[in-house]
Amino acid sequence: MSERQSAGWGPYLTVLVGAVLGPALVLLGVPPVVGVPVGGAFLLLGAALRLLLPEPRAGLLATRGKTTDAVTLGLLGALLMLGGLILLVPRDWIIG
Repeated sequence: MSERQSAGWGPYLTVLVGAVLGPALVLLGVPPVVGVPVGGAFLLLGAALRLLLPEPRAGLLATRGKTTDAVTLGLLGALLMLGGLILLVPRDWIIG
């Protein structure tokens, strides 16, 4: 295993655990308003890790450029959090 591959498992596994944990919580009966933002928060954490870690330590999170990776993870994470939190909006506010 190369140095880049062995150094990159930590941030990658952090994002992977969050990506699995969010839907798993919903499947286990936790309300989606909790489970979905959990997955989004881990993606936002992955975006922060990608921005803060140097290239060799980012490992498997580094698939494109640093900016592209961080923006992609951050946008997906923010949209998941927004999508989960919008479930708190009362139905009559949406329908009228």
